[in-house]
Order: sequence, then C-alpha cells, then structure tokens
Amino acid sequence: MNFGLEGKRAFICAGAHGIGEAVADLLAQEGASVIVADRDEGVLMEKASRWTGIVAADLATAQGVNTAVAYVLKTFGRAPDILINNLGVGNSSSFELISDEDWANSLEINLMSCIRTCRALIPEMAKNGSASIVNTGSDVAKQPEPTLLDYGVCKAGLLYLTKALAKQYAPHVRVNAVLPGPVWTMMWTRPGGLADQLVASYGVADREAAVGRFLEDRYLPLGIGEAADVANAIVFLASPLARFITGAALDLGGTQRGLI
Repeated sequence: MNFGLEGKRAFICAGAHGIGEAVADLLAQEGASVIVADRDEGVLMEKASRWTGIVAADLATAQGVNTAVAYVLKTFGRAPDILINNLGVGNSSSFELISDEDWANSLEINLMSCIRTCRALIPEMAKNGSASIVNTGSDVAKQPEPTLLDYGVCKAGLLYLTKALAKQYAPHVRVNAVLPGPVWTMMWTRPGGLADQLVASYGVADREAAVGRFLEDRYLPLGIGEAADVANAIVFLASPLARFITGAALDLGGTQRGLI
C-alpha cells in the first residue's frame, strides 16, 4: 500500500524491538528516511543497515532524550516530519506493593520520555508545515487494571497529553495515539515479563495456560496481537492518508472498554 511517505523523515523512539521495530521497518519500506533510538545498542547495531540512522540512548532520562534529539536534528538537518513515541513497559503488581521508586521509574519511562521528546521537537516540527506524531498508549488508559496501576496511570496521562497537544498545534502538527490491547512483544515475552507474571498470578503450569486464562477473563476475542498489527495502524495515522485525523485515540485489539 502506498502511504504517501516517500521522502519523509521519521524518528522512532524505542525502535530496536517489537512495535517500534515494526514501525521503523514499515516506514522505511514506504520510502521514509528513518532514525531509530533505543538503549539496546547491540541490537541497534545488528539492525542498523535497515534504517537511515541509529542512536543509542536511554530515553527514560533527560540526557538520553537530549542525545537522541541532537542526533536526529544533525542527521536530518531539521526536525522530523514524523515522530513515533513508543517507549513503555509495565509490570503486574498490587497497588500496595508499588513503591515510590517504582512510581517514579514508571513515570520516567511511560510518560516523561514522551513529554521530553515532544517538548524538544514539536515546535520545530510545526515549522515543517505538515508533521505528525503518534504515541503508543495502551487499552488500560481507558480500561483500568488494578494489577497494572502505575503503567495505566501513565498511559491515561499520555492520552490527555496527546489530545492537548493536538489542540495546541493544529493544523501544523497532527498528534494521535494508538491504544493496543495485549501485543506479543518483550513486555510479555521477556524473562519475568507479563507472561511469567501471569503464570505466578494464576498458579498455572505454563505461559500458554496463563495467557489463555487472561484472554478469557478479559473477553479478548481477537487474542494477542503481533507488532505488525499495531505498526500498520501507527503508520496510517502518521501518513497523509490520515490528514483529517488529530487528537484521536485508536483502539486496537477488540478490548471491551471499561470505566473511562
């Protein structure tokens, strides 16, 4: 499909794995120049030939964002046309067990990274005349989960940020979000990740049983998605095909929405 992205400049935050990697690859296939930032320098180096540039940076820190933004501006010679804020991680835990340190860490990863990157780039992106930002949120922004409380609070904040920035910077920068249900990425698959946490929580024998129970409990008829499922939606929203869409939050995965 031709998304009309030939010659566009795109910056992907947290793109070495999963959804970010799938987005970077699809944008590159569509003719965009792509820079990927991630703290996993080894994996970035392995995949560098697929993209225009890479920059190793911990985007959960102010210094990491500054490093990545400086590289993008130097390499492109100007602000990007497309910014994808994809950094995020959540852990299943009861509210009373989430410490102040856990809260602070979650805020830095899941919210402040996006805030800092947008603050650094969006005024310059507006000068391009037609730019786009897509933020990777989560279904828990609209459907609270007690066991993902700190992560969900951050993703709800990200939804507010998306809509507020869309209003402020229209029509020069469109700002949208995707809100995926569960997607089979490192957040789930890593050792000690959500799949293993569910095994412990449900007291079942293996990941397959735990994930099946999770999907049944939450009425997720489409199952767990793949990174490409989300990437297709993100690239559409970033493209000129979505020129009439801003401030939107696209629900993905068939989640039955809850309270918000």
